[in-house]
Amino acid sequence: MADPFLGVVFENLMSLLQIEFSTIYGIKSKAENLSTTLVDIRAVLEDAEKRQVTDNFIKVWLQDLKDVVYVLDDILDECSIKSSRLKKFTSLKFRHKIGNRLKEITGRLDRIAERKNKFSLQTGGTLRESPYQVAEGRQTSSTPLETKALGRDDDKEKIVEFLLTHAKDSDFISVYPIVGLGGIGKTTLVQLIYNDVRVSDNFDKKIWVCVSETFSVKRILCSIIESITLEKCPDFELDVMERKVQGLLQGKIYLLILDDVWNQNEQLEYGLTQDRWNRLKSVLSCGSKGSSILVSTRDKDVATIMGTCQAHSLSGLSDSDCWLLFKQHAFRHYREEHTKLVEIGKEIVKKCNGLPLAAKALGGLMFSMNEEKEWLDIKDSELWDLPQEKSILPALRLSYFYLTPTLKQCFSFCAIFPKDREILKEELIQLWMANGFIAKRNLEVEDVGNMVWKELYQKSFFQDCKMGEYSGDISFKMHDLIHDLAQSVMGQECMYLENANMSSLTKSTHHISFNSDTFLSFDEGIFKKVESLRTLFDLKNYSPKNHDHFPLNRSLRVLCTSQVLSLGSLIHLRYLELRYLDIKKFPNSIYNLKKLEILKIKDCDNLSCLPKHLTCLQNLRHIVIEGCGSLSRMFPSIGKLSCLRTLSVYIVSLEKGNSLTELRDLNLGGKLSIEGLKDVGSLSEAQEANLMGKKNLEKLCLSWENNDGFTKPPTISVEQLLKVLQPHSNLKCLEIKYYDGLSLPSWVSILSNLVSLELGDCKKFVRLPLLGKLPSLEKLELSSMVNLKYLDDDESQDGMEVRVFPSLKVLHLYELPNIEGLLKVERGKVFPCLSRLTIYYCPKLGLPCLPSLKSLNVSGCNNELLRSIPTFRGLTELTLYNGEGITSFPEGMFKNLTSLQSLFVDNFPNLKELPNEPFNPALTHLYIYNCNEIESLPEKMWEGLQSLRTLEIWDCKGMRCLPEGIRHLTSLEFLRIWSCPTLEERCKEGTGEDWDKIAHIPKIKIY
Repeated sequence: MADPFLGVVFENLMSLLQIEFSTIYGIKSKAENLSTTLVDIRAVLEDAEKRQVTDNFIKVWLQDLKDVVYVLDDILDECSIKSSRLKKFTSLKFRHKIGNRLKEITGRLDRIAERKNKFSLQTGGTLRESPYQVAEGRQTSSTPLETKALGRDDDKEKIVEFLLTHAKDSDFISVYPIVGLGGIGKTTLVQLIYNDVRVSDNFDKKIWVCVSETFSVKRILCSIIESITLEKCPDFELDVMERKVQGLLQGKIYLLILDDVWNQNEQLEYGLTQDRWNRLKSVLSCGSKGSSILVSTRDKDVATIMGTCQAHSLSGLSDSDCWLLFKQHAFRHYREEHTKLVEIGKEIVKKCNGLPLAAKALGGLMFSMNEEKEWLDIKDSELWDLPQEKSILPALRLSYFYLTPTLKQCFSFCAIFPKDREILKEELIQLWMANGFIAKRNLEVEDVGNMVWKELYQKSFFQDCKMGEYSGDISFKMHDLIHDLAQSVMGQECMYLENANMSSLTKSTHHISFNSDTFLSFDEGIFKKVESLRTLFDLKNYSPKNHDHFPLNRSLRVLCTSQVLSLGSLIHLRYLELRYLDIKKFPNSIYNLKKLEILKIKDCDNLSCLPKHLTCLQNLRHIVIEGCGSLSRMFPSIGKLSCLRTLSVYIVSLEKGNSLTELRDLNLGGKLSIEGLKDVGSLSEAQEANLMGKKNLEKLCLSWENNDGFTKPPTISVEQLLKVLQPHSNLKCLEIKYYDGLSLPSWVSILSNLVSLELGDCKKFVRLPLLGKLPSLEKLELSSMVNLKYLDDDESQDGMEVRVFPSLKVLHLYELPNIEGLLKVERGKVFPCLSRLTIYYCPKLGLPCLPSLKSLNVSGCNNELLRSIPTFRGLTELTLYNGEGITSFPEGMFKNLTSLQSLFVDNFPNLKELPNEPFNPALTHLYIYNCNEIESLPEKMWEGLQSLRTLEIWDCKGMRCLPEGIRHLTSLEFLRIWSCPTLEERCKEGTGEDWDKIAHIPKIKIY
């Protein structure tokens, strides 16, 4: 594989040699000799990179060259740091030290230069970057990019039919394996099935788990928990996770995707085995009839171990379908199809052997080529005929070979991540920046990184992009064959250490990622073999145990760790991420990190202040602080950090240099949370913050809360203050907390791009501005606003047809004791898109007709609100909590909810009975908790419940018996009764008076 690193750094090295050593007396001549040697080597680099693919001696020569270049880069970087402190290098000791290191490096380079003569390498063009030509970025979402997969209609329909018919009628879990070559489109096919409307309607829960080469029962269970709860899964013991998963899946018809499963073999110690599958299958057997598992794999042995039916064998695409896929990427919708290029393209497609991944990758490559000769070079390339290296497809090797040096380096670095990991786009770009892989080119370096990422994405090196629901955060994955390609390029240079395996580390290892448990058995001797380590990145996201020894290398550019370390020697560091540290303040050694660009501090609960003189780190571009609840003070004069582009938190205080004025000249983007606004001294100070000028901000949080406990009485009106804190109209998310004003300024109602608005603990709030006209608002959350009566109190009646809250999908209302309605006057089409509504303690609230509402969660019910529920005919999920004053539900309340599938009633201590009328036939899950006054369940309610699969009765101590109608519920699969003493006695197996009513139910739990 062509080497990416040398092409990126050579030009920088030679210019730095001239700059950094030109002023060092006694060293200049050595630097000039070194520069001459580099020029000679650079002249043959292009030929060496081509020939190393077939000549292993040249490949080894390039690796040796690269190792020397890494060390030389360290020397130059250290000189750059020294020169920024001193105008001249006057230290004799330093000159002697650098002179010796240069002498050693020159000797190594001279020997490498001599060896090159043995290979008869040809001098030629240098590796230059081409201008980026990035097309309009594709829209990203959690759904597959293809709504229709070429040539896969028959495959899809066959599997969907199986799920909806054969699997639906099976009393046991159906496991359907899909077997095919890597890159043939198994994952794409399963994505299309997973997102098919018919499939979604048939299953209560859908879960996607990417298994990959390690078949860890614990990790799979953790992924299932996270998929269902949408929360991070703690590191429980295995048996705890098993019980948790069973609780989540009990009585549910679920579809589980186990994507990319590998069998255990000599190379894969932790792959699938029969024992591991048996353990997982025993946990998953708790689902209802019709639950299914789709497994995608390359290995027929996996299908044999896991499958309950014959595997579906996925074959390659036809040449015609493969051509259509190639054409979509090579020509796209706005590029003319040149006749000759079409002819050559069809010949190229034949070499793809029906693999969609190969067709997409080559199509992405050809899009950047316009000349017939370039297309012919691809068609006739000798790379097609090389022996296949592991799983590296020739088409992928070609696609990589023709990338620019920067694209090659940025792509191949991704080998640092384990397979199938979700990678954060912003984080990856920052890692590229820290390692010097991308140059500014008269642009912001982040913008260049974004262009590089887009180009790699459009060339199909990245896939499965997701965008945060209410943020611009983007994550993505790499196909495992693409990941194999990156690993093949990087070799031992880039390592993911798993299961404490450090034996593979060598002098040539420069980038390491790890699971923090890896270093519980850290071998310092092995680690010392690494000569110039650039990246040390902890991939684990929760607090690990503290280690007695932790490896550090003076050459580090990137460090992500959960350990308390001495930082002073890490002078080359550009990226520092510290997590879960038990410290109150930083050590002063951080001031030595003059090159630091990215500082991230996460989940350091006891951290109270930031280093006081942090402004001495003038290269800082991104400061991210998350989960540091005790932080009460920033560092003064942050405005001096002129390079700063991200500042996630800024705390205003009375101390000098901590006013809002410090934000004036900072070109900030992303998220900004401003806290301590009570300490703003004047309106002019707020105006100078220049929020209106920060057009790159996406999320803004304004909070009047203080953590330090010291606050002077406000000297300015909070309403006037908020008025002058108007942000740019590009803002997407706004959060306002602990604001004591009576109303919001009018600028809130003209934020045309606002997607999410959260208002919390605004105790004196009386009215909101006209939020109903915001065209993009999708989420609104209001909490702890005592005086608010309406979301929208506009009483105008102009006779025009209007849409009120036209885009709102999610509405959360918490602790609004005096709110009476959503709108003071109903007009036009109100809340046409609202699908999810949560209400917590809003005792006076009544609701209008909400035709699109699917999910309603109410805590603290009142009679007026209950009377409005029957109008929500599209409701599928209804959860009612805490109805202390409710003795009965309105007649027809549940009967009219013809789409309702899940009903949860909890803590209605005075509720005497449920309505004695047939419930709707769509109901599949019924939960009745903490209703001690209910003595029995009425007979009529069971007449329509022919689809009911789950019934749970918890802590209903007054319930005396089960109804007769329950014996006729033929679909009921799971009954759970807990803390109901009388029912427990009556439902004893074989002897209880109600046992014959429930004996037909497959799964019964009574305790």
